[in-house]
Amino acid sequence: MSNHPDFPAEQQHLADTIEAMKQIIKDLENDMDDRVHRINQSLSKKDEVSAYVHSLMKSDHAIKASDIAKALDNPYFGRVDFREDGAEEFDQYYIGRTKVAKLDIESVKDILVFDWRDPVSTIFYEAQDGRASYEVLDRYTYTGDVKLKRQYKIEDGQLISMSEDNILSKLMSRQQESLIADPFLLERLLKGAGDRLKDIVTSIRSEQNQIIREPLNQVTIIQGVAGSGKSTIGLHRLSYLLYNEKLNPAKLVIVAPNKIFLDYISDLLPEIDAQDVKQTTFPDLAAAIMQIEPDISQAIADSEPLATVARWKGTPEFIKVMEIFLDKRLEKFCLKLKEISLFEGQLIINREQQLEKVVEGASVPYNERLRSLQKYIRFRVRNFVEVYEARVKRGEARADEKTAARYAAEGDKFIEQHFAKWPFLGLLDGYAELIQDKQSWRKVKPYGVDVELLSAHTQTTLAAGLVERDDLAPLCYLKLLLDGLTHVEKFDHIAVDEGQDINLLEYIVLSRLSRNTSFTIMGDMSQAIHTDRGLTSWQALLKDVFDEAKCRYYEVNFSYRSAKEIVDLFNKVIPSGRSKAIPVYEIGRKPVIEQAPSAMTALTRTIETIEEFQKLGCKSIGILTKLEADSQKLYEGLQSAAPHLTNLNVITASALSYHGGITVAPIILAKGLEFDGVIIWNASDKKFTSDFYDAKLLYVALSRAMYYLHILHQGRLTPLLK
Repeated sequence: MSNHPDFPAEQQHLADTIEAMKQIIKDLENDMDDRVHRINQSLSKKDEVSAYVHSLMKSDHAIKASDIAKALDNPYFGRVDFREDGAEEFDQYYIGRTKVAKLDIESVKDILVFDWRDPVSTIFYEAQDGRASYEVLDRYTYTGDVKLKRQYKIEDGQLISMSEDNILSKLMSRQQESLIADPFLLERLLKGAGDRLKDIVTSIRSEQNQIIREPLNQVTIIQGVAGSGKSTIGLHRLSYLLYNEKLNPAKLVIVAPNKIFLDYISDLLPEIDAQDVKQTTFPDLAAAIMQIEPDISQAIADSEPLATVARWKGTPEFIKVMEIFLDKRLEKFCLKLKEISLFEGQLIINREQQLEKVVEGASVPYNERLRSLQKYIRFRVRNFVEVYEARVKRGEARADEKTAARYAAEGDKFIEQHFAKWPFLGLLDGYAELIQDKQSWRKVKPYGVDVELLSAHTQTTLAAGLVERDDLAPLCYLKLLLDGLTHVEKFDHIAVDEGQDINLLEYIVLSRLSRNTSFTIMGDMSQAIHTDRGLTSWQALLKDVFDEAKCRYYEVNFSYRSAKEIVDLFNKVIPSGRSKAIPVYEIGRKPVIEQAPSAMTALTRTIETIEEFQKLGCKSIGILTKLEADSQKLYEGLQSAAPHLTNLNVITASALSYHGGITVAPIILAKGLEFDGVIIWNASDKKFTSDFYDAKLLYVALSRAMYYLHILHQGRLTPLLK
């Protein structure tokens, strides 16, 4: 909008801001030089405290100077004019990725640009109908009038265009198709999918901003339809918490569904100052908890009874079995305790004294209880010998060296033999024993689960030197009951993506790693595509895991990824009872559904569609299959039939990174990714029946597409799309 009457004034303001930024950088550099001099002076006077303070200030200024220098090409992206109630004048607040302020701040005018995470910046994101408010320190609320809200496109220090107050308030109703009129957001949405997730600080919506700015010490659940930006919202929330709560990034963790997703978000985290946040998957986190690297079986639960077994292992009821098993084992140990008499009856450790050491502290882990008693007995024995030897050295009449040597030998022999058969439990051995212990299972009746099948199947897996994914959470909790979790770091905030695929017992384990029950959980129950694990509902999670925590639940239903034509199609297969996605833009091209009479024809049409998508400007293309074996076979077929296709990749369960370009992948591993164009390989009625699981799987596949969607089917089309 270069013809806007304020455009020249805004150009001048930008030029003035950039010059002021350069001066601030010089002032910071001069101050750093002065700090070096002060540090040396303080050290010469042996004033280490002052030297340390100057050193901290020097480092802080070095970071500020670097951040401001990086922002010179694009200092800000928004402006809002706000007048607090009771004030006479409107203040202009410019909003950017980095705060730019003079060294000495005497008034708000000394802050040239506010960071998007500053409290006042919420006005820019949420102002509606001329009124807005923001909170500081969760205590002070400022309310007032908004006169102007403006967005800027700035490149290389030059103002390219600007747009005024037509953000999400311009959305029409659902019945009127809910298409946006914000040109800056529309431009962003039409840029296409890259090979990495991008930040959204310039286009955060009002409802997204509210979630991002929720307080730290609570559980925040984001239920979002496909393409709603729930993952991006959750990651920007981490950045907000780091900035405002001054948290150590090493004490925040992202639990992602797989290594591919971690690679996909790798470029976003540095952009939002969250690059030092720990990133992991639940299996990797479980290995740290268990202190072993188990070989995880790649076998899938290929029958409903096995899937039921796997699901039950992820329930809180399994904890009861573990507790019964260990209580029974500890009770048996206590019954065998006998009075200890040594050194001709001069040392007596009676049974009551031993029991006291075993039963003290209800939360003390099983092995630690045994170790506590062991330490107590060792101390009593060795203390007796040492006291007797001290009497010999003092020359007491009733103490002699020969007896001291005999007592020392007796004590050593006792210690060596007495603890040899104590029932300490290793993790895997303990788990195997637990699985086989029928008495423990009799007291708990797992609803709908064949305990004999559970025991036999798990024993077979363990005997092969493997564990299954559904064994990881029980193993972690058993580790807690056996040895505690003092060896594992605790976190100030835990973010879980694809949270619907984490089961209740896994969440219980994660809760034990939280200092303050602070979670951000992102997911979509309609994308719960694992038959053998995951949640049945968010309500179950709140009831069974976080019932005593402060919780906030959000639903985000605007789909910013896919064009309206694609949203309308995948809305048809969203399972009944789930919220439908609301589209925000359209491109005027409907998805194509095409029957291929043979696999060879389907391969030819796939190649032709890839080439068509590329002519349309697609930089990322996804070819999605139902099964991983189908992906591998299709990838090899494409390599053979179309060697001219460059940047052709396949995603497998063992893949560690996402390369973009043309990607062949099973739907289950494409979840969380997005592509400019998507080809569905064989959406036939045999591959995708009308059942609940297939509906969710197809919903995930369709919703990966941003602009173009081509659906192939061999034989009859799936009833889900009719």
